[in-house]
Amino acid sequence: MSEFLLEVKTLSCGYGDRPVLNGIDLSVSEGESVLLAGPNGCGKSTLLKAIIGALPLTDGNVSFGGEPLAGKSVEERVRAGIGYLRQTDNIFPGQTVEENLMLAGMSLAKMEYAAARDEMLELFDFLRPKLAQRAGSLSGGQRQALALAMVFMRPQRLYLLDEPTAGLSPKAAQDIMERVHRFAKDGAKRAILMVEHRLDLLAWIDRAVFLSQGRVKSETSDSRQFLNADWLAKNYFE
Repeated sequence: MSEFLLEVKTLSCGYGDRPVLNGIDLSVSEGESVLLAGPNGCGKSTLLKAIIGALPLTDGNVSFGGEPLAGKSVEERVRAGIGYLRQTDNIFPGQTVEENLMLAGMSLAKMEYAAARDEMLELFDFLRPKLAQRAGSLSGGQRQALALAMVFMRPQRLYLLDEPTAGLSPKAAQDIMERVHRFAKDGAKRAILMVEHRLDLLAWIDRAVFLSQGRVKSETSDSRQFLNADWLAKNYFE
């Protein structure tokens, strides 16, 4: 059995005749927080879609918990222990906050749902007074918090997060990321693989993997490197 929770080997995929990822190798260990970074269009979100099964592979394979995921649907991968935050369309805007949480926790037993709901309303405490409000009327930060709460409701071994601070103000982004940090590092051995551009908010992550033109260009376990302008110029922008 692999020593890694998630293992991606020589993964290639794309959209129609347009290749995006070319021979990606990546691993995530139990409880590890890993950042996927790189210029726009380098394949970060595409990689998450391939891992969760929303995009077919043209080559390579993905294993989770030592088991290959080939042939498994998105739903089967979620049931296997992978949570996925999409970048867009990640809440039900016409439903209330409470109803969104209920929909996210449908598969949980009654007591499990109650515990998960309480945990999310403690983590994202500003949602509690908004429970009866339509989700579509929330602020941007509140909508992202709800989307994250819906993903975090279900206990999973790995969470794939596609730009959890996208479109948010610097203040809202910092607040959301602090709560993601708290969730990731609370001792429950939750692994995170996250696409995020606001690198200054991510000094707490365990490892950063930088993509360029569909390939892994570099990686580091020292956050001081990817917060260094010279290192970024060489590994992010070139």
